[in-house]
Amino acid sequence: MRISTKTWATAALAACTALSPALAAGWNEAVDGDLSGDGLVPSAVALSAGPTTVTGTTGRATAGGLIDRDYFTFVVPAGHVLDSLILQEGVTVVGGGSFIGLMAGPAFTVPPTTGSAAGLLGWTVYSDGNVGSNLLSAMSIGALGSSGFDLPLAAGAYSFWVQDNGVGVATYSFEINVSAVPELPPAPALLGGLALLVALRRQAPGRRG
Repeated sequence: MRISTKTWATAALAACTALSPALAAGWNEAVDGDLSGDGLVPSAVALSAGPTTVTGTTGRATAGGLIDRDYFTFVVPAGHVLDSLILQEGVTVVGGGSFIGLMAGPAFTVPPTTGSAAGLLGWTVYSDGNVGSNLLSAMSIGALGSSGFDLPLAAGAYSFWVQDNGVGVATYSFEINVSAVPELPPAPALLGGLALLVALRRQAPGRRG
């Protein structure tokens, strides 16, 4: 039975509304099993209070064979922003470069066979030469119909699609970094500051009555 997007969104939000080091955060396919190959039901990744890592493999066994696509989603909770997605050491590609795409929301609804990036926030192709770089920066530009975006990304659900079209096993590891948004001063403190400024202005010499 296929889970509806609405049901999946509710479950994802319930599971990931807060950052906690106690959560089994991140995903490692060698330990946690294969990430979902269905964009409509991506694997839900919990975020930790520190960096969160997603590690997996893509590629295909034979030329013309099925591509091992990976889809995962996570929720950046209220009061936080998504700063970066850093490509880690150990990446390998088998088709000249691996692809990663980004959509807003808890599901990846753009078909994997489409020739357009319409509907995506952004996408990029990476290789071992991009280790240490923030892939979100490359994605944010927008290309082939993707909308592009400003960094950091606001709180909300985001979904990712990873694939390599080459024959063989392509490996990847991403470090997801989320940070808290600085809180605004309490309203009483702001009002107190404004009152002080008004008082000083009234006491300033040379003021006409």
